[in-house]
Amino acid sequence: MNNRLQWPRRVILLVFLALAYPILSHGVDMFGWFKKKEVFLSSEVNGVITENGTPVANLEVTRSLMYIDEKDHIDVATTDSEGRFYFPRKTIKSSIPNRLFAENHVSQHITIEPNGELLPLWIANHVGITEVPEFSEKLSKITCDVVDAQVDFGFKNNNNPHLDHMATSICRWEADYKPIWLYDGENEYRVNNYDLNDLTKRK
Repeated sequence: MNNRLQWPRRVILLVFLALAYPILSHGVDMFGWFKKKEVFLSSEVNGVITENGTPVANLEVTRSLMYIDEKDHIDVATTDSEGRFYFPRKTIKSSIPNRLFAENHVSQHITIEPNGELLPLWIANHVGITEVPEFSEKLSKITCDVVDAQVDFGFKNNNNPHLDHMATSICRWEADYKPIWLYDGENEYRVNNYDLNDLTKRK
């Protein structure tokens, strides 16, 4: 009878040791799990919105940033007479990064809704809790024309040259911009050789 009682206790002890080992071996303070760290959500955003080249004034721009805690951090800006808008750098404090096996990422959405149509200026997933310079470079200068089609594109990833970062936008960049798919509202096109003038309709 005693042996039967001891067996579950041994199993529980083994499970506890298995969980505690990686914590102790890496010198992690268990109480550190409850401490909050700074989580980077977005860099500064500077953009210009036009329509057929003419600045669009008094247009609301919405930035929605969501960490894995699923709390939506929303900011709204309005374009000035030159079509310019701005969002400041955004961070939060969270204890989630201290958790074992936490997969840290931030969903970044910047959108406009002219004439009732929702258009993406920037949709991307930011991996990690620190600033990614390649993202900040893109967001530092966004040039968008509301008549341009939505594009899925790649841009350099300094940490992995073989795996580009990806984003979706109607905006265009002169450098480090590799369009892959284009959507015109009804159809989807493959962009050949990253040339927006060389398209193949998806069947």
